[in-house]
Amino acid sequence: MLREERMEYLYDQAWTNKGPLLVMIIGAVTALWLWFNDSRMSLPLFIFCAAMFMPLLVATWHKVQMFLQFNDSSTYRRFIYLKGMIQFILLIGVMSMLAFYSLKYITLDTMSLGGAVLIASCLLLDSWVDWKILKVDDEHVVESLLGLMLRKSKGV
Repeated sequence: MLREERMEYLYDQAWTNKGPLLVMIIGAVTALWLWFNDSRMSLPLFIFCAAMFMPLLVATWHKVQMFLQFNDSSTYRRFIYLKGMIQFILLIGVMSMLAFYSLKYITLDTMSLGGAVLIASCLLLDSWVDWKILKVDDEHVVESLLGLMLRKSKGV
């Protein structure tokens, strides 16, 4: 499959159409669970994490599954899984740091420094993995190309 065909497929199969509904369902289920379990964790923090980060984790998993359809090479598949794991680590790491700060286990300085290091290292590692994937499959669609196509289709 050529890069343009892959980009069209990824655009057609975009997860963003289901996003708002999933966010509302996860938020409602989380709020009900906390209300009935008398949780000691801050309710707004948990709802924020569940409503914002859990759908992003689902979107990341969906994107990994779509990328796996493009090439059957074991090396390509390992790099795609690695790329997905980097994104999972980034999301879970940011969510954990927000929770630790909210629960007063870490200070704002520690959260800021840890967040900056986590984000920078994940972005650098993600770029390196994209570079390695392009060596295995020269038709691989990197995130920047997909974002460019989405912006062009919306006329922005």
